[in-house]
Amino acid sequence: MNDNKKNQVVEVEQNTAVSKYLTKAEVNFLVMPYFSLDKDADSNRRIEFRDMQQRGNETFEIVWTVIPHPDFGLPRDFERRLQRAVEHSLTFISRPLSNPVPLPCIRELARMMGVNCNGGFAESVKQGLITMMMTGIMSKRSYYNKNKKAWLDEGFHLYDKIIFKGEKISENEKADRNYAYFTSGYLDNLNAMYVRPIDFEYLKSLRPIASRLYELLGVKFYGHQDFIQYKYSTLCNLLPIRKQKTLSRSRQQLERSYKELKQTGFIGTFDWIEIQGVKDDWYIRYVPGERFFNEITVAQQASSAGCRPLRIPVMESETGQSPDTVSEIYEPGEDTSLFGFNSGPEPDALWSLFAKIVRKYPEFDLRDQDQNWLKERVQGDSGFKPVDLMYEIRNWGDWLDIQHRKKTGNEKNKFPRSNFKGSLMNWLQHSLHTFSREKTNGFVSVDQKKPGRKGFDLPSDFRVDVM
Repeated sequence: MNDNKKNQVVEVEQNTAVSKYLTKAEVNFLVMPYFSLDKDADSNRRIEFRDMQQRGNETFEIVWTVIPHPDFGLPRDFERRLQRAVEHSLTFISRPLSNPVPLPCIRELARMMGVNCNGGFAESVKQGLITMMMTGIMSKRSYYNKNKKAWLDEGFHLYDKIIFKGEKISENEKADRNYAYFTSGYLDNLNAMYVRPIDFEYLKSLRPIASRLYELLGVKFYGHQDFIQYKYSTLCNLLPIRKQKTLSRSRQQLERSYKELKQTGFIGTFDWIEIQGVKDDWYIRYVPGERFFNEITVAQQASSAGCRPLRIPVMESETGQSPDTVSEIYEPGEDTSLFGFNSGPEPDALWSLFAKIVRKYPEFDLRDQDQNWLKERVQGDSGFKPVDLMYEIRNWGDWLDIQHRKKTGNEKNKFPRSNFKGSLMNWLQHSLHTFSREKTNGFVSVDQKKPGRKGFDLPSDFRVDVM
């Protein structure tokens, strides 16, 4: 083995298991640069990606421009992770999606993003959503709308409008949670399943550049499962990061991310290749690893009869293959979900969540027979079909946490002494009552299955749920 190959040998971690539930992430915003990863870059400097493309017999220039608002700047890595969490939540909502779309509450976002839920995080979320709403995009045949089967030549925003909790959603109604109005092309693509399934938990575990490479390469590996090859300069524009002038600095810039992706099995090998006659640019060749193929397996196993291939136009190709090469992801039929989200929680998943919450508190005595109780009395009860059990149990867990902190601080509280099962049943009954009352009064929630975080008996001065 030569020295170059030897330097690239990194022992792969054994755990390349993929999360059972994959997130449906819209393809254009995985491929095209939108979030600035360069911490030293001017946040008010626009991002621009240009490339010459050949589609059929036609060759033309595509242009993708991201225009920051002078008061908010470009979306950065926090906004990128926030948007992936939003897409993760949208994966659980049945199609078709329509505006306004319900967004997760602050506690849910913090839980999904794996961070502490506090006032600072709540403010960052609000600023992040506003930043994306104020950021403009100009597409010159660079944004693909699958519903229209066309490359768009127009300007738009990812978020057209955001309504925060407590603001008026109509003349006679205030928003019970945060809502978003997405641009029509983005919603069209989510509804048309123009998505790439990503492992949200894995994405969260990666550092910023490695995480962004996972997004980009994951789309391209579908069409080029032998390898995908980029010019270093093109890659810098797509991530986007600052281009370095020497090979040593360029390798230093990306090597840590490559090793992280290799150690976790997403890429098998990566090689820097000289470009004849060019001194300040190189090809970088990536071979997909075990984790990528495991993701394909999980997606295919979760799909059911009636799935058909979804064809994704691959924009840039430096592999020697035709620029019109397309990759395939599987799109469900009308009554199926590719990732199994619309069939309700599986018993083991519901029990795992319930047990995790209950075991946090020494006051409770969780026993093996409680799993059968949950299956028969909760999941097996047809009366609870109108509510989302996973959603309600998470919110019940939030309520327990608040009440336990009040109890620890010798404050007035409603934390159950020992009957955690009765407490959960009371919570679910409250949820059903709220759902029935809203239907009787003629109130139509944006998402009938999730009429909003009810927060039964929560203190009115709770600092986190401010939006």
